[in-house]
Amino acid sequence: MSKRVYLSKNNFCITQEKDTPVSIRIPLSRATVKDLYSRLQYAYQHDDGRLVRRTTVLIDLLVHHVPVAVLGERWGLSPACLYAWQKAFLLHGLDSLLSHPGGGRRPTLTLHQNKRLVELVEAGPLVVGCETACWDSVLIRVLIWREFGVLYNRHDVCTLLHNLGF
Repeated sequence: MSKRVYLSKNNFCITQEKDTPVSIRIPLSRATVKDLYSRLQYAYQHDDGRLVRRTTVLIDLLVHHVPVAVLGERWGLSPACLYAWQKAFLLHGLDSLLSHPGGGRRPTLTLHQNKRLVELVEAGPLVVGCETACWDSVLIRVLIWREFGVLYNRHDVCTLLHNLGF
C-alpha cells in the first residue's frame, strides 16, 4: 500500500492522508502463455535448472498472479530480482529467458589440460618426478609450468584445484 499525501493549494500543509492500494495485472495472450509452458517443458527435458526456475517464476508471477513476497520466499530470490525478470520478459519476451553469460577472464588452461592435470595430481608427486610424496601448491605450480607452459600464482593454484574437485 502506498500513502498519498494531499497538499492544500495555498499554504502547502498536509490536509488529508489516504491509503491507496497499488495493484497492476498485466494480461498475457494465450499464445504467450502457451510459449511459456512449452519453454518450461523444454527446460525439463534438457535438465536446465536455471531455465526451469526462471520460467516457473514468470508463469507464477504473470499467469497465476502469485505475490512477489510468496515467490521470493519460495525460491530464495529478492523482490528486485523478480521485478527485473518480469521487466525483461515484458520488454524482450521469450528472448529474455536465454542465457547471457557474465563474461569474466578466460580460463588459462583448456579442458583437455585440466583433465591431464587431474590425472597427474591423482598419480602422485613421485610418479611425475618430484622428490617428495606430498603435494603442495608450489609443487603443483611447478608441474603446471613444466607440463603446460603456464605460470600460476600459488594462491591461484589452490583455487584451480578447488574448481577441479580437490
